[in-house]
Amino acid sequence: RTVEEKDTLTWRSYCMTLTMLAANIFGFILCTMIGEIVYNVGSMNAERILVDRQYYRLILSMFLHADIEHIVSNMIFLAGLGKMIEQAVGHVRFCILYLISGLGAGVLSMIYSVLTGNIYNAVGASGAIFGLVGALFILVISHNGNFGSVSIGRLLFAVAYMIYSGTNAVRVDNAAHIGGLISGVLIMAIMNIIKMGGYRV
Repeated sequence: RTVEEKDTLTWRSYCMTLTMLAANIFGFILCTMIGEIVYNVGSMNAERILVDRQYYRLILSMFLHADIEHIVSNMIFLAGLGKMIEQAVGHVRFCILYLISGLGAGVLSMIYSVLTGNIYNAVGASGAIFGLVGALFILVISHNGNFGSVSIGRLLFAVAYMIYSGTNAVRVDNAAHIGGLISGVLIMAIMNIIKMGGYRV
């Protein structure tokens, strides 16, 4: 194989990660261009979803960000985690994992909002990204405590630190983070069980 062919194969191996990066960046460009209109239409809001049945917000909110710092930090995590996990599980399973983790994050955030009586607007990909962290946790366990350069100890410390930081930060939707993390763990575990059963996902 030529160098060009190897480069092409490398890019193809994490094409869904690149697609999600592009979708988030496009969403942020829309936010900067028409601002409040996009947030009013696409942010996660329990009242709009449950009362007005605007269920599409659970998807749209995953691709919107509040400011440049918000999207840059999320995209750094997405690029690093996405490349590692997509190469391990494949394009289709990665896409399923990312989107359902994001949905799980939105659902738990919505439940928390209703239970506390605090109806808020939330945007960002961090719930889906926490889902990737959850999936990585299962990958590490299934590889005897080490997956690449990631060990179970390092991962547990990183998760604990991320959740602690979110708990002590202002305007951070920690319910979405926990919802995404749980969703990622469950989805990756189910995918592993299906794989061991000889089925393809």
